[in-house]
Amino acid sequence: MREQQIPKEEYAWYKLDNAAKLYPAIMNNKWVAIFRVWVELQEDIDPVLLQQALEKVTPRIQSFHLRLHRGMFWYYLESNHKIPHIQPDEDQPCMRMEIFGNNGYLFRVRYFQKRIALEVFHAIADGYGATVFLKTLTAEYLRLKYNISIPAEKGVLDVNQPPDPEEMEDAYGKYSKFGVLRSRKESTAYQVKGTPEPQQIVHIISGYMPLDKLLTEAKKYGLSLTEYLVSVYIYVLDQHQRRENHFGKYKEVKVSVPVNMRRFYPSKTLRNFSMYVNPGINPNYGEFTFEEIASQVHHFMRGELNDKLLNARMAKNVSSERNIITRVMPLFVKKWVLSLVYRLVGESRFTSTISNIGIFQVPDEMQEHIMHFGMMLGRQRYNSLAAAVGSYRNELCMTFTRGIAESDVIQEYFTYLVKAGIPVKVESNDE
Repeated sequence: MREQQIPKEEYAWYKLDNAAKLYPAIMNNKWVAIFRVWVELQEDIDPVLLQQALEKVTPRIQSFHLRLHRGMFWYYLESNHKIPHIQPDEDQPCMRMEIFGNNGYLFRVRYFQKRIALEVFHAIADGYGATVFLKTLTAEYLRLKYNISIPAEKGVLDVNQPPDPEEMEDAYGKYSKFGVLRSRKESTAYQVKGTPEPQQIVHIISGYMPLDKLLTEAKKYGLSLTEYLVSVYIYVLDQHQRRENHFGKYKEVKVSVPVNMRRFYPSKTLRNFSMYVNPGINPNYGEFTFEEIASQVHHFMRGELNDKLLNARMAKNVSSERNIITRVMPLFVKKWVLSLVYRLVGESRFTSTISNIGIFQVPDEMQEHIMHFGMMLGRQRYNSLAAAVGSYRNELCMTFTRGIAESDVIQEYFTYLVKAGIPVKVESNDE
């Protein structure tokens, strides 16, 4: 097997960032936190050129050029000198990754016909870092295939330049202020029940919609795009719980929304730097109209999405990590404690997730070669449903993943949008 030769002085090790510390601790032999971003080009992928592009790009993006190690107190990351290899996209997306296999890499690049897909273990990057890697990889592939010049802009990095040290910073530690620590305490949320599928099965339904029509519909209610998509989801989930529960005692319906903290701080990090907010309703107050849900989501999001409140929660997370008892606790104990905490107060605090990666922007020289862009989340550890959103030009792709056989919530979601005048083209891996 070929190996990339890296001088010894280029070997380095890194602490996991605050968010990343959770994911190795809660993974098990059936589940690892994985998400996918993909791009569909105009022509079929040439695997030889894609492999060449991957070997060029990976050393440039240092946060991906790593492997995971177990330490006495924490997992840590170390430079990886081996070659990453592309894979045919033949199996189901976002299946469990062999963290200590795959030549040690914590991501994989897969291809099928016109599609390049990047699947990432959440310990090394969030959606922003993944899109930078995918765009840079796609740009290098297009350079090789068409001999075109593509500028290093709009998230495409110059692969001929050395890595920027700021791309590897732990932004949580750098920007957390510890004057006020905000409690993470929240009430439990409604969980969608269904027929559990085996762990190796993930059901995927994608809806492709015109972005301009969605924005127009959101504007009718004074909402941003994300607020609109979340409001529809809460409305559908609320109706689903009411049909499912005949005893009149309901749990809160909440949708977790990741927030890119780079919008508040000038960080160049390509590692994790996201927080979250959980807008929702309490159905015990009575039946909510869509307009009432939209208003509640709007004001909640506008109130929560500010750097002071988010920083107070971020500082609470970092302070817990730095606690002396936590620091000296052996890794096997940390794994047990964090797994228990995640089970009790992690996914139980929200019903589902909508992760909106935003608009996929690329240099003009790449646009004519790209047809579609999308994102999906892997199966969740406990929750049965999750959704991810990505847009390219005037097309929005919303992809639901689920670990149960029933698809009624997703069907109701897209039906609501169609009734609102938004055409939806649906694709699914269900037969």
